[in-house]
Amino acid sequence: MAKVRNNIVLENLSGAVGKKLVFKIINGETFACKYPDRSQVKYTKEQLQYREIFAKASKYASEIVKDPVKKKAYKVKRKTSVYHSALKDYMASYKKQNKQK
Repeated sequence: MAKVRNNIVLENLSGAVGKKLVFKIINGETFACKYPDRSQVKYTKEQLQYREIFAKASKYASEIVKDPVKKKAYKVKRKTSVYHSALKDYMASYKKQNKQK
């Protein structure tokens, strides 16, 4: 990992550049490093299941946001967006359904 110093362009930059380079901010300092290779990662059945559930929750929330009528009617909790409230509601309903089984 390379530390970025005295570079106005790269200062406080974070994120990936293609699939080759990643910029990270750690304790207020910018670092450049190689893009992580996740090809050898073996996910558990539970991780894969939650990934699928989250994808469904994301789709549900996106559909609400895209429909102006549903978006306006949706009850937002606290100071979150409609998308995040819908996402949270979907995940909570899934958790509640699984507790009953």
